[in-house]
Amino acid sequence: MSDILAPNEIELESFKIITQELGKNSFRDIELPIVKRVIHTTADFDFAKNLRFHPKAVETGIEAIKNGKDILVDVRMVEAGINKQLLGKWGGRVICYLQKTEDRRQGTEKIRETKSERGIEIGLRENKNIGIIAIGNAPTALFKVLKLLAAFSLPRTPYTLPLIIGVPVGFVRAVESKDELARTQYPFITALGRKGGSTVAAAIVNALLKLSDEKN
Repeated sequence: MSDILAPNEIELESFKIITQELGKNSFRDIELPIVKRVIHTTADFDFAKNLRFHPKAVETGIEAIKNGKDILVDVRMVEAGINKQLLGKWGGRVICYLQKTEDRRQGTEKIRETKSERGIEIGLRENKNIGIIAIGNAPTALFKVLKLLAAFSLPRTPYTLPLIIGVPVGFVRAVESKDELARTQYPFITALGRKGGSTVAAAIVNALLKLSDEKN
């Protein structure tokens, strides 16, 4: 029984193992906790190879959190995974607009638009306090984010733009959506390739929340 570890001890030991196995890497000190949190969540060291950060991504995310900005997500699983207690400390909320989406029809023809895509559009148009956008499931939602931000013609300085966490998982357009995000001027964190998902998006947000708390 003496070998049984408490939850916090298990986490500390896990991060110790991750640090040892990760070894030398090219991530900045401020990015490394995010990489480790994603690996801890997924037990997948491939994320040390495919995670990409805009040069001001982490700083933009921390700034948004400390300014009480809201976090817009594409699906409920991302919403459920975010530490709302830490976020609430700064006054921000997690926003998911899936419940507001409805099938839109033009005559008898249904418009081909996913609920996540529509929810993101509603969120960006109705909520003026969005500081982070976290996409973990729907490539269509990530494409919509990029399209809308371009259409809004927002000022091109890092701290006036939301941080885009774009890590949709899958085989259809997931790779393409993340490649497009990685080529933009917007502050972003993404995971190139097919891997990603709601747990990864939430892990990135939680790592940013922890960084914000540590740098308070």
